[in-house]
Amino acid sequence: LFRSSLMTGGVKRGVTNPWLLEESEETRGLGFEDLRQQQRRIIEEQDAGLDALSSIISRQKQMGQEIGNELDEQNEIIDDLTNLVENTDERLRTQTRHVKMVDKKSTSCGMLVVIVLLLIAIAVVALWPTH
Repeated sequence: LFRSSLMTGGVKRGVTNPWLLEESEETRGLGFEDLRQQQRRIIEEQDAGLDALSSIISRQKQMGQEIGNELDEQNEIIDDLTNLVENTDERLRTQTRHVKMVDKKSTSCGMLVVIVLLLIAIAVVALWPTH
């Protein structure tokens, strides 16, 4: 009596056993071989889905590697460009210093020429006879 009450869900009549799962409409009335065949079909569908997913993931991995390689090349180009800009900047600074020195010298030299010309003019005026 106790054992049968466990299988029926207790002492109460009409209560279903919580351990038994309800069978789906798809499998209701199918035999063992039919169930195995359905299970194989489901597994084959899952395998096909996993193969497709594997193919997609492989393609994404390949794309990721190609993007990584392209980024490495771009970084090398950027590094080279940075070095060229730094070298050009240094040369530009050097040339700017040279231009400033030449400008300073030319200004000093121009003043010397004016002073010399004024001295000559004073000497000529001083030595010029006024009679």
